[in-house]
Amino acid sequence: MIFQSKAGISMKIGFYHSCFGEWPLDKTFAWAKQNGFYGIELHGGNRYRFIDWKALSEGRNTSEFMNLQEKYEMPITGIMHGALPYLSPDPAKREHAIETLITLIRAAANTGVKIVSTFTGRDSDKTVEENLDLFGQVFPRIAEIAEKHDVTVAFENCPMYEFWPPVYNIAVSPYLWNELFARVPSKAFGLNIDPSHLVWQGIDYVQAVYDFKDRIVLAQAKDTEVLPNVLRTQGMLTMKWWRHRIPGQGDVDWNKFITALHEIGYDGVLSIEHEDPIWTGTDKKVQQGLLLAKRHLEQFIWDVEEHNSVRYY
Repeated sequence: MIFQSKAGISMKIGFYHSCFGEWPLDKTFAWAKQNGFYGIELHGGNRYRFIDWKALSEGRNTSEFMNLQEKYEMPITGIMHGALPYLSPDPAKREHAIETLITLIRAAANTGVKIVSTFTGRDSDKTVEENLDLFGQVFPRIAEIAEKHDVTVAFENCPMYEFWPPVYNIAVSPYLWNELFARVPSKAFGLNIDPSHLVWQGIDYVQAVYDFKDRIVLAQAKDTEVLPNVLRTQGMLTMKWWRHRIPGQGDVDWNKFITALHEIGYDGVLSIEHEDPIWTGTDKKVQQGLLLAKRHLEQFIWDVEEHNSVRYY
């Protein structure tokens, strides 16, 4: 197959910084720069105490935030806050979730960040179809605000089924992505695609890249390892028959996934999301896990420096 690339496309590797939740931002940026990462996707929740998102949303402290990016020549590639109950049956919880996201959208707009990732929320007492209808009622307001601030709200596809029933997402499969975008067709909505969640569902994550090429604004790099011995004895319902791994130590074919991203012209960031139980427990192990993941991904990423470069697969 011959792939005729776009001129100047260059995919980069960054990481989602939730794995360094106890590190101040300056330390995180310094380590990322020292180790050759391109950018950082920030956690937007309250459990990270070193950022005042409300202040940023009101236009306060923005210079310090932006100077950090300039100091390390390291962009913030997105803000991520997933588990918010936008579709809660409790009106107060629903409104608080929406206001939290609006705060992040405004903070992003004030600091030059273009992507805020989240889940859709879910009412666990309702069917998926009923939740789709709820989405159609709740999210037009969010779309309008995102459009106004020129920020894309990207749905990450983590099903969170291992935490059933209080799950927070229905944007978990290509079928449901189509349903969501049909109900609220705003171009301010996109995808933060994570193949690790598609693997264990049996979904073709490579075809998903091609099918949603116009909606993918960020790609997270996390792997999943299927555990056949556990599956044989405990079955599927325990959700213990797979576990998240760093890229290269699970079952995602990163060559095929990244090739698909190259082919659709994706020139954004592969944001490593480190949730690997093997490479965790100490800062040293987390750092080593990120570096191993980066090394594995780099072998499949290529830069296009000249117009009309051609690559053969």
